[in-house]
Amino acid sequence: MTLARRIDEVRAALAAARRDGRRVALVPTMGALHAGHLDLIRRAKAAADFVAVSIFVNPTQFGPNEDLSRYPRPLEKDLALAEAEGADLVFHPAPADMYPGDMRLSIGIRGLADHLCGATRPGHFNGVLQVVNKLFNIVRPDVAVFGQKDIQQFRLIETMVEEFDHGIALIRAETVREADGLALSSRNTYLSAAERAAAPAVYGVLTSVREALSADPARAVEPLLEAGRTRLREKGFKNDYLSVVDYATLTPVDRLKPGEAHIVAAAQYLGTTRLIDNLILEP
Repeated sequence: MTLARRIDEVRAALAAARRDGRRVALVPTMGALHAGHLDLIRRAKAAADFVAVSIFVNPTQFGPNEDLSRYPRPLEKDLALAEAEGADLVFHPAPADMYPGDMRLSIGIRGLADHLCGATRPGHFNGVLQVVNKLFNIVRPDVAVFGQKDIQQFRLIETMVEEFDHGIALIRAETVREADGLALSSRNTYLSAAERAAAPAVYGVLTSVREALSADPARAVEPLLEAGRTRLREKGFKNDYLSVVDYATLTPVDRLKPGEAHIVAAAQYLGTTRLIDNLILEP
């Protein structure tokens, strides 16, 4: 496995791979790899001949009071995990290499960031699209793999690929969970023992809402959501959002739209840790 820290090193390694006719997959991460990330690498290997994994804690997607400084960065462990899973290259740039000098351009978003995480993390997804766009231009992958847990992120990247003509096939990998249902996340390490025991309640509420709407698609959404918020509040959660949104537009719905996909999504604070999760309701 090659460790590349500079953009020119990445391009040289990929040029050699492409001369051999190899199909390239990219798995963008912020490191602190867990079983969910390893599943993304495995999916990338199944879809391509050469797998590049980026490990970069992107400063432009963190707000001023968020956890940029304390976000876990166990690089040596991450490199060992990526290599064991069969990654061919890890790109681990310094912030100054990704953002040399003052950046004068950004990617604007209309509509898709108005709700869910975008409503309470202004500028977050602009930073996500900025770094993913740069990674796509550096690596020029044939395939890129992202996890469903960050479903709003995936929809925005999906839209960027379509509207900017990146010509990249995207794979949306199902969320990997602990045995009790908790979605794997690098931030789960922030949870205390008591918080960790309570955390699976988010998945439980999402499952209850999805099952109720699957059984009766004409049912009003809000009473189900309010019951879920109450259930979580009683377990010590502070609500950011619990919503059902249209998959295409990410806008909240009062009732399911016939023939359309929807997302049951939540962001909940448990202590100082913000947990996100979602389930998809297929039409």
